[in-house]
Amino acid sequence: MQNLYDLIQNLFAQISSPAVNGPLQQAGIIILNITGFSLIFAVLFKFWQHAQTHPALEKTKTHFFSTREMTALVLILIPFWYRNIGQMPITDDVTQIIYFSLGAFLAIFALTWHIWAKVNIGQLWSDTIEIKQSHPLITTEAYAWARHPMYASLLLWCWGCGLMFYNWITTLIVTGVMLPLMHLRAKAEEENLLAKNPDYQLYQNNVRQLIITTSGKASILIRLGLISILGYFTIANQVTFSHMFFLAALYFYFGHSFLPEKVAFSFRSKAGVMLVVALLTIYVHPAWRYFYFVMMAMSLYGLVGNCPCMLIYEKYHGCPCLKLLKKCRWKGPSK
Repeated sequence: MQNLYDLIQNLFAQISSPAVNGPLQQAGIIILNITGFSLIFAVLFKFWQHAQTHPALEKTKTHFFSTREMTALVLILIPFWYRNIGQMPITDDVTQIIYFSLGAFLAIFALTWHIWAKVNIGQLWSDTIEIKQSHPLITTEAYAWARHPMYASLLLWCWGCGLMFYNWITTLIVTGVMLPLMHLRAKAEEENLLAKNPDYQLYQNNVRQLIITTSGKASILIRLGLISILGYFTIANQVTFSHMFFLAALYFYFGHSFLPEKVAFSFRSKAGVMLVVALLTIYVHPAWRYFYFVMMAMSLYGLVGNCPCMLIYEKYHGCPCLKLLKKCRWKGPSK
């Protein structure tokens, strides 16, 4: 066992890298420890509370992606953050602060949201999928922001920590592995809730599943923040593909968050355009980065009116290019 431990330590030592910003790294570790242990305590408390209650159940079943598997995935991510494995080599001080500040805010916000959701759900919480005989539909407070706020906040915490430690590997793991598994778990729960209470359909239509739902003043503040980051990257000539990938990921996330839907579509579209322009800037000509000023102008106008992306959505209710591809896709020779 000691030999295996030494082997793992040596492996980590070989693939680890020094922190790009020592003080911010130490601050990040403090935030990671406080928020991480708080999440663990909140989960353990709900297990204890659930063990004390024995409500009459109408239906119960296990799911392959339970709290145990979620915890295992998070534990896999932690060495990447502690050891700087997959850390982006960011040299610009302001960019380092932007990443860290945004990530720290998301991690702390996610913890607060997660605990709030656990308080809201009370004794209805369960690690298995349970439908109780008296099973009220919770749609207010933390549940007004997402249909599954505990899952959504855990995802947001992982993404926030990834930003805080400038880590692209954990961002991909959370997006490519944890997010789909969370969706399957949430979908299984919703099938049972919908069978129990048909009114759940209306809730589904108005609140996002695993992404925070934002509108009104909160939406405007977030949009201004994203536009400001894009502006800094463009003006400070920080238009690298890695930076634009992270920013496009934020645009895409909130492109599933904003209400009304035309605003969400606008940000999803700009996320795709952002990556295309980043590739053109790197492989064709640096002058392409000035197109980001056009995107900024469109986004700012979208705060008070309909930008071109919103007009497209109002006309086609989606992306016309994707709809055209679906109509023109090759179906093979007819028999």
